[in-house]
Amino acid sequence: MTKLLATDLDGTILARGEKFNSEDINVLKHLGGKDYVRVVATGRTLQSAFRVLPDDFPIDYLVFSSGAGIYCWKTKQLLSTCHLGFEKTKAVVEVFKKFHVEYTLHHPIPENHLFFHPEGDDVHPDFDRYLEFNQPHAEVINGSVPQLDYTQTLAFVPDMNIFDAIKKEISGVKVVRATSPIDGVSIWMECFNPLVSKANGVLEVCKLERVNAADVSVVGNDYNDLDMLNAFAGAYVVANAPDELKAKFVNLVAIQQAPLADWFQRFTF
Repeated sequence: MTKLLATDLDGTILARGEKFNSEDINVLKHLGGKDYVRVVATGRTLQSAFRVLPDDFPIDYLVFSSGAGIYCWKTKQLLSTCHLGFEKTKAVVEVFKKFHVEYTLHHPIPENHLFFHPEGDDVHPDFDRYLEFNQPHAEVINGSVPQLDYTQTLAFVPDMNIFDAIKKEISGVKVVRATSPIDGVSIWMECFNPLVSKANGVLEVCKLERVNAADVSVVGNDYNDLDMLNAFAGAYVVANAPDELKAKFVNLVAIQQAPLADWFQRFTF
């Protein structure tokens, strides 16, 4: 019987500025010969994932951009995409403007590492850091939103009160809360097509590989993993996850202590 392991990337098995834990890599390699489908489910774009995952990384599928795209790691083929689109992006931007938050508008997959952004007066410090890190991929816009089949939007929100207020005014889109991987604190709001989620991406892989949902294990660390964690009974979070998530799901060791190896030793038979 084929089983599936899906793991988040940043904050789960990859710490900022560090290498993958060799014990976690060995687990992924071992599972490849044990009737396991191995999936990385990440919020990163395809190009951003390529920056940290070598060609021979021991997985079978990459669910990227929080489920907006699925990529077969073995054949190096893009299997599916799901975009937010132009009209919904325009509507979301009007709400962002109302609340004076900084935002980015990401090009269609596979070029969704490229993005537009407006010039802000009072720039969120994490937005500044994001632009500094991604400057080669950024283009300033002033005025109207260029017509494009956008993958998603990303807003840099000062606090949860503003996050909730914005979310109430947005309809017909999937809103995902994420913690900034840059400073580990700032609140990000990501808006996608309503069909996009890490959970749906993993379920699509299940269909391709004929895996039952009951035979799926998922590992995460942050709020943007919630739909995936809630979708499967075998749900685990690392010890560096927020307390709110650790109270809901089975706990593994922290990222630096090889959580996949901990999962394998304790929960596979």
